Amino acid sequence: MVEIRQGLQARTSVQGGNEQWALRRGAQATLRQAGADDEAAVRELVEGLSRDSRYFRFLTGGRVADSIIEGLVRPGAEGAALVVTVPTVDGGAEVVANGQFVVTDRDTAEFAVVVADDWQGQGLGRRLITKLQQLAQAAGVRRLRGDVLSENRRMLAILRGLGFSCRRNPEDSFLHEATLAFGAADADATASLPAGWFAAR
Repeated sequence: MVEIRQGLQARTSVQGGNEQWALRRGAQATLRQAGADDEAAVRELVEGLSRDSRYFRFLTGGRVADSIIEGLVRPGAEGAALVVTVPTVDGGAEVVANGQFVVTDRDTAEFAVVVADDWQGQGLGRRLITKLQQLAQAAGVRRLRGDVLSENRRMLAILRGLGFSCRRNPEDSFLHEATLAFGAADADATASLPAGWFAAR
């Protein structure tokens, strides 16, 4: 996990709390905090997902409720939400990935990420999860967890590579529970976080 984080930082420019880096396709990606102004763009991201990708993330292939979309950009006072954007030909920016966590009790936060089909395989999910790890620990969370469909082998492989323990949910054989407990060795993970990361929540 540390090696992955160090590798990401080596290729990343940090400006005003945002992270920018070049994708393998040559596009410039920006990772930043999400806000209420991103709700329409995140809705567009979700609507553009393939049926499989939507099912993997939301456990439904149909339309995702507005209340869920709102939670993707406004996860509550103790949560955090992120988006990854890429430039568009008209000079704007397109949201191509989203991640967030919600604090469920004093020690635990639930997280989830989603990446547009056309941008999968570019490391965006791994980068989002790494940043969520850092933000969760900075918020005092001791354990990060998420539910992953057992058939979503790509995501399970990513999570295991980032140090998560992934085990089949004993109450639902269709799900795996991914868990990462933070220890003293991870204490330096928050040292590089700008103070502004939490100011806009």
